[in-house]
This record gives sequence, C-alpha cells and structure tokens, in this order.
Amino acid sequence: MTYGGFTGNPVGYINYVVVLFIVTGFLILRFDAKGYGLRKMHKEQKAARIIGWANLLGGIVTFVGHWVYQKLL
Repeated sequence: MTYGGFTGNPVGYINYVVVLFIVTGFLILRFDAKGYGLRKMHKEQKAARIIGWANLLGGIVTFVGHWVYQKLL
C-alpha cells in the first residue's frame, strides 16, 4: 500500500515513541521525584511527578491510539 508515494507503514516509529514515553516517565518518577523528596525540594518534586505522570499517560494514550488506528485500517 502506498501513502503519498511512500510504501510501508506510515507510522512505524510509534512503538519507539511509546517505549520512550513510558521508560522516561518511570525513570523520572523513580529517581528524580524521589531524590527531590529526600532533599526536601517540594516544588521540584511536584514538577517531576507531573512530568513523569504526563510521560506515562502520553505513552499509554499513544499506544492505545496507535492500536485503534491499526484496527480501523
């Protein structure tokens, strides 16, 4: 199947994006947020938690969206 002159899967990099989102989200929550908490840096800890959860949620939403996209095509 061709897409605008290109052949193959038009979103073949999505799996890498999902893995990066989930891994970085986990690492931020595991190391950054915990480290800031131990140093009593509460504003930084809160920001790290927000960014970490946003990365995890972004990975999950991207995974589900890609799965739905594949099922519909």
